[in-house]
Amino acid sequence: MNELGAVVKMFKVENSFFKNQCYLIYNNRTGILIDPAWDYDLINGFIQRERIKIKAVLLTHSHKDHTDLATKFSLCNDIPVYISNVEIESYDIKIPNLRKVFHLKKMVIDGFNIMPILTPGHTLGSTCYLLGENLFSGDTVFIEGVGICNKQNASKLYDSINFLKKYLKENTLFWPGHSFGETPGKDFNYLLRHNIYFNFTSKKDFIAFRTRENKPDPLVFK
Repeated sequence: MNELGAVVKMFKVENSFFKNQCYLIYNNRTGILIDPAWDYDLINGFIQRERIKIKAVLLTHSHKDHTDLATKFSLCNDIPVYISNVEIESYDIKIPNLRKVFHLKKMVIDGFNIMPILTPGHTLGSTCYLLGENLFSGDTVFIEGVGICNKQNASKLYDSINFLKKYLKENTLFWPGHSFGETPGKDFNYLLRHNIYFNFTSKKDFIAFRTRENKPDPLVFK
């Protein structure tokens, strides 16, 4: 299967507190779900209308707004749920059919070549998934900024950001778990020019800026 020809379907979902995006990447009526949450009927309705066979669920991390429907989709479709080995070892995750992924250990699921990239910072085992030119970045990287973290984990997040800068091609498309004004699907070149967190060359400055106490909200990025 050629992931470059795959289609990414974004679902805007929410509950009373969270607003986020989850994704379906599919090709030839075969698909993989990323971080399904909140609105089963919306997501499953599309899957049924398009007659797509779901083969797996990928989880970028273990927070509820990214895992809410993993169990339901797994049990209804008899499919595995993948999350990083570090996340499993660090947190109490109660999801059936759970399987570990490992940093830069490629997986092939029904023709989809999937590269897990461990990007700790938001959580200890946060992971981005690269499928062809598409990167599903969870809460590690948004188009506008980066995920919430404390000072200790901000150090890890700085290292994660710098790894992505070295590893990814500039035409890589970013599909984050949340949006704060920008439309998902921007390429990496856009983030390099507009996302301030990709422009720090000092870890100390990065940590101080991301964890500064005078910002009105942790989701204010500049």
